[in-house]
Amino acid sequence: MTTYIARCHMTLHDNLYYASREFGRFYETEKYLHNYGLTYALGLVQPAPAYFNSSQEPRYEEELQLERVGGCYVTPAYPLHIDYSFITFKMATVPYYSTTPRESKNRVVFGRAKELAPGSTFEFFVVAEERRALPMWVRLGKWMAKAEIMHEWYTAGTENAKIVDVQSPQLVHCPINPLDLPQSRLATFDIVVMPPVSLLTNVRVTGLCCKIAPSELFRDRKKEVRYVPLGMKYFSEKSVVR
Repeated sequence: MTTYIARCHMTLHDNLYYASREFGRFYETEKYLHNYGLTYALGLVQPAPAYFNSSQEPRYEEELQLERVGGCYVTPAYPLHIDYSFITFKMATVPYYSTTPRESKNRVVFGRAKELAPGSTFEFFVVAEERRALPMWVRLGKWMAKAEIMHEWYTAGTENAKIVDVQSPQLVHCPINPLDLPQSRLATFDIVVMPPVSLLTNVRVTGLCCKIAPSELFRDRKKEVRYVPLGMKYFSEKSVVR
């Protein structure tokens, strides 16, 4: 079966917020974007889940089954260039938190959020069984921030996207969701703790990878190649430290 890979660049046009870490009343957004959120933002989950959910329990494993995502897999996104904005907000009506802090005096309760600023850029990959249209504009994050996507498709096994069987650990150019790649292929990595599943960065893997050549569209330098692991699938691995 032929495999296709889309290399995607995303540029934020709004502040992007989601609570990666909470320190009292300070809420920080991680610089890596989780592949679950990207999959929903790209509209790959069909039928699309209801916009409103009465319960706060995610159903990722149910909704990200292979047949519901059309045989696609989206990698987490890593930053190419980022800036942050610091926002101060009242905690009276804004749903940043789940428990209302109690105050004995009538004074303003406030919090601060560290959000990814407009102009921040990211890269991620979509692995699919067939080429498909990807949206140019998406919305993601707590406040449905607008982001622009530019992409280019490659056919795995061609000159621009060679398939290589890596025997010694090779650094790959995307974060890895440890639930989606067999642990036997992982050699070394760093862990980024974030919900709903911690991500792995600076990952070195073995096994089949796609070696993507430089692209004029993304203004790559000569000989600047990217390695993307093949065989990733949502929830292919269940045993992992979160």
